[in-house]
Amino acid sequence: MTELASRSRRRGLKTWSAFGDLGRRPSDYEIVTHHMNHTTRPGEQPLEMGPHVRGNVWLRTHRDGMRLVVPDWDAFRDPDAVTYSTYVTAQDDQETYVEGLLERFDEAGHDEGLSDSALGLLRRVLAPSRFLAHGLQMLSSYVQQLAPSSYVGNCATFQTADQLRRVQLAAYRTTQLRLTRGTEMTEPGERWYWENDPAWQPIRKAVERALLEFDWDRAFVVTNLVTKPLTDLITVERLGAQAEAVGAPLDALILQNLYLDCRRSRRWTFALVSFLVAADPGNRAVLQEHLDSFGELARGVLDAAGRLLEVSGGQPPQAIVDTVRSAWCDMLAPHGLTAPRG
Repeated sequence: MTELASRSRRRGLKTWSAFGDLGRRPSDYEIVTHHMNHTTRPGEQPLEMGPHVRGNVWLRTHRDGMRLVVPDWDAFRDPDAVTYSTYVTAQDDQETYVEGLLERFDEAGHDEGLSDSALGLLRRVLAPSRFLAHGLQMLSSYVQQLAPSSYVGNCATFQTADQLRRVQLAAYRTTQLRLTRGTEMTEPGERWYWENDPAWQPIRKAVERALLEFDWDRAFVVTNLVTKPLTDLITVERLGAQAEAVGAPLDALILQNLYLDCRRSRRWTFALVSFLVAADPGNRAVLQEHLDSFGELARGVLDAAGRLLEVSGGQPPQAIVDTVRSAWCDMLAPHGLTAPRG
């Protein structure tokens, strides 16, 4: 053995030693994600400030003091391994597709030919949905801000960006409809529906109540296991089906595209649930307890689904409720979780 080779063997640590004994070169996803959360510093204050600084008190109380038990948060991986680069590339392709739809249907005079039923559905549900998306954006941002690792935080970051995309598309379609249908879309206005329509109020209540959850584990549950999956099913998946049924194919196609974002969010959410249960079986009981505590909010959202999406020629209200409830239960069941009773 040469002297150079001997020195090389004695060096010990390799370039990727921060990952532990992987036995392989880290992926590009891992390289740009690992240990990027500057507030997770074992044995030290979260922030490089005094222990009584408000930021440190908040992080110790609402993140580090949560009930979930996880020996190594950095062991979690996003099943889609999304990075900034891959996210931007994928969403650029999605936006190119949607822009093509908007241009093609605009040239065909799509909005001028919408029936009263279709226009009413878009006015009452699609246009106000941007307020819901704003709320989900804030909830996702909080899940990201207090995330216990950069692997979790990055997932929530891209989820937040998805909500901004939804806001933009809802606002764009609302403006298009106003330009072609005038007062039919401007009165009483999407904000009025969000704040006053009885069918919207349980959903608005769920978002506003979720914004008051500060402990990370509860914020994650109310956002990613209750409010977001239920409202995604109602205002994206089911709304798209209703739009197609009443002759609004452009909006049905846009919503089908947005639902791809919802499904990606669901994948990392339930991958994290599986990770939590594998890390400590007691975490399942914690998650279920949190789920049960939001039962009234969830029931309100479910009950509102049929009234919100009711339209002549579409799926009947009770069938909508049953479809959404069944889909939600199917998400939870593989992980040993159950929807709150009632």
